[in-house]
Amino acid sequence: MNVTLPSALEEFVSSQVKSGEFDDASDVVREALRLMRNEHEAKAMEEMRVAFAGVDSSGGKGEPTAKDRAFIQNLISNHRSGKRRA
Repeated sequence: MNVTLPSALEEFVSSQVKSGEFDDASDVVREALRLMRNEHEAKAMEEMRVAFAGVDSSGGKGEPTAKDRAFIQNLISNHRSGKRRA
């Protein structure tokens, strides 16, 4: 995959490599995408918490149970690996 970046972003990527924090430009891009994915997942979790906050009729605070967290983590893992749920 080849990606074209504006010169300001190219300079930023180069500066990150030159700083020694990353081995090459691919490492910088991978880290940026990892952070972006984590941000999207965190936002989605927050949106689910807000959406379900008032649904728990047992008096809970809208937080997922350990079983719910395991199920959600399994969905995320399957999504990342490209698997589809049957």
